[in-house]
Amino acid sequence: MTLFPSISTPSAQAMQPHSLCIAIADKLRERILAHLMPPGSDVNDGALAQEFGVSRTPVREAMKLLCHEGLLTAHARRGMTVTELSAHQVSEARQLSALLASRLRELELQAPDSCMELTLSMYRLAQSRLRLSLGPGFAETAQAAGQPGPGSRPSPAQLAARH
Repeated sequence: MTLFPSISTPSAQAMQPHSLCIAIADKLRERILAHLMPPGSDVNDGALAQEFGVSRTPVREAMKLLCHEGLLTAHARRGMTVTELSAHQVSEARQLSALLASRLRELELQAPDSCMELTLSMYRLAQSRLRLSLGPGFAETAQAAGQPGPGSRPSPAQLAARH
């Protein structure tokens, strides 16, 4: 029995290679951000390929994508590991998150949807990096700081209260 039936179904063979790579990257991203794959842990493409019921190629492509996103780190002759953020990177991510949250509030009140979506995407990326660094306690830390949780968007009431 596989843990991800949506990937390992017979239709996985019929999927386009790019779509399969994206689906695997999505599953791995979820695991990383949920700390099911903690920072510093090795990522074994062979084991993942077997688990997902696919060849190593789409798993490797998914891993490259996550490496470009900064969630995985490539090591020469050692493979890939889940990225560990330094204290400086965590500080930068917090600053960026606060800046983007502020900008998001401004844009939500005045900007066209396209600008809002771009800023919201950037905000979610910053929140993901914080979630990676802070682990399962991230939601509590964000709420204590008065920020919306990961993947969420400030409500109109929250925005109005801040202005």
